[in-house]
Formats: sequence, C-alpha cells, structure tokens
Amino acid sequence: MTLRIGGRTIRRGTTEQIQLKVSEFYTSTPVNVAVTVIRGHEPGPALFLTAAIHGDELNGVEIVRRVMTSLRPEQVRGSLICAPVVNRFGFLNHSRYLPDRRDLNRFFPGDPNGNAAARTAHILFREVVTQSRYGIDLHSATVRRTNLPQIRADMSHKKVRRIAKAFGGEIIIDAPGSPHTLRAAATRAGVPTIIFEAGETYRFQKNIVARGIAGVRNVLAGLDMIEEEPREPRFQVIVKVSEWVRAPRGGILDILVRPGEIVHADEEIGVITNPFGREVSSVRSHLTGLVIGTTTVPMANPGDAVCHVAKLEKTLHTVEKYCVADSRGRKTLLL
Repeated sequence: MTLRIGGRTIRRGTTEQIQLKVSEFYTSTPVNVAVTVIRGHEPGPALFLTAAIHGDELNGVEIVRRVMTSLRPEQVRGSLICAPVVNRFGFLNHSRYLPDRRDLNRFFPGDPNGNAAARTAHILFREVVTQSRYGIDLHSATVRRTNLPQIRADMSHKKVRRIAKAFGGEIIIDAPGSPHTLRAAATRAGVPTIIFEAGETYRFQKNIVARGIAGVRNVLAGLDMIEEEPREPRFQVIVKVSEWVRAPRGGILDILVRPGEIVHADEEIGVITNPFGREVSSVRSHLTGLVIGTTTVPMANPGDAVCHVAKLEKTLHTVEKYCVADSRGRKTLLL
C-alpha cells in the first residue's frame, strides 16, 4: 500500500518529517503543520496521533512528541502518523482558537472552499485522517478548567470500543461527540477515533503526560503495532451520563470538591458568596458519581459550569474500592 502525505511518498522502514502547508500568514509565508511519519518494515495498520487542535492545550503536544521520538521504524508494524501541533496559529498565540476566533475542532471534515477553519480542517483530514485506519486525538480541559484523565469515545462503534478499552484508562465517557469534531468526523469516515482528555491548558503536567504515553503505547500494542505488554488498569468503567453542575447565581465561588472525588446527589459541592455582603448560596450535585472536571477560577456568573460529574450507579462500588478518605472525610480516587 502506498502512503503519501503532503505530496511525499513514505517508504517502508523510514521516518519522514513533513511540513504540511495548511494556510498562509498575512505576510504570505506558509503556515505549516509538522507531521512525522514512522513507517515500519512490516505491514500493519496506520494510526494517527493529533494534539493541540486547541492551541493552548499542551499536555498532548508532549505526549505525541515523547511517543514519536521513542520509536524507530524497526520497532513498528504499520505506520504511526504524528501531528503534535495541529493548530499552529493558536499554539503561537497561546490561544484555543484560530485568528478569526473559530474553533478548528468544529469544522471537520472541512471544506476546501469554506472559511479558514474549514479549509485547514479539509487539508488535515485529507492528508492525515484518511491515510489512517485508527486515530487518537489528545486534549486538555478548556481554559480555566481542569479534567480528570478520561477517554471519550462512541462505544456503540465496535472498532472505537476496541481502542478505547485498549488505551487502559479507568474512566471512559460513552458519547459520540459533536458531529464536526475531528473524532466524530473521522469515525464517520471509517477511521475509528478516540479522545484522551486530561489536565489543564498552558501546562505540561508530568503525571498527565505519563498516563497519555502509557495509553497510546497500550493502543499500539493492542493493534499489534509494537511488541509490548499492555498495562492493565486497576478498573475500567464506562459512563453513559455526565452533567455539569452550574452556578445558581453570581459571586465568589468556594468549590469544595476536586477531580477524582465521589459526590452524592444533593451533596454540597460549593458555596457562592456575595463579595460585598453576607449572602451565601449553596451549589449541590444533581447526581451521584465521580467528579471528572471542575472550574479553576473563583469568580462565578449565573449558569457558569462549576463541576462535571460522571454518573455512577452499579459501578459506584467498584470505583469506591480504589478511593481513600481525605482529611475532610471525602472519598478520593487514588491517581
């Protein structure tokens, strides 16, 4: 099978670095996305790794870099297609968005005659996604939030389910994703794709990076692309319902929980106070489950997302077995 990216043919047993032109700056100089392809001597599937579709989400950049620099063609069956920084504009400008404030991850599979985001998405989809048989897209929480490490995947899709479980994450959120995200568009086009979502923006978090590297290598091993014994998770739960608890009113938020904690329905998870008076409002969880994300800022407007809770029913006891009580008596998952 011929593998061509950016007009270049990648031969078996080679590592190629390609500058894929996706746009131009207003100085008329090209905007290139660096793509590294590691193609093994032996045949096997092609897997793409993408990060920084949102330019301020940096953990995935280091995960992809560390994976691709640790592998040589003689260690790989098939092909590993790596794009550590997809949104070059956002990465340079410390921004989630493209220069026109569009979110690149809402325009896949793209349109060659569309707006700037659609044109960029079209090139990436044609040159990276359609050359692959599987994909992993790496993300962090949006700005001013933090996420517990989690996989997001459409578990109704057999091949998506295979790589989601193979990743070895403990929490899998079963959801198809918005239709024009990279993972949804890729899966729809016959390239089963999952998301690893973890940590915060603007940071390299060593524990998150280590988990991401281990998960990617687990998938490579599960697809027989590398010779390695997969790491088994302590447990694995598939979550079908999750919900953001939102601020009932504006004020200063004192959040009482953090990612990894167990909460129960109607339990107080935060307090909002009027900074100029004595008025106090309670924020309560609507679900029993695991906190998988929280805000990181204390200022709250009515309706702001405060805490993301994954609903646990039959699996609650399974997760609790791996929790310890903290100094406040709250059960917290050992990470």
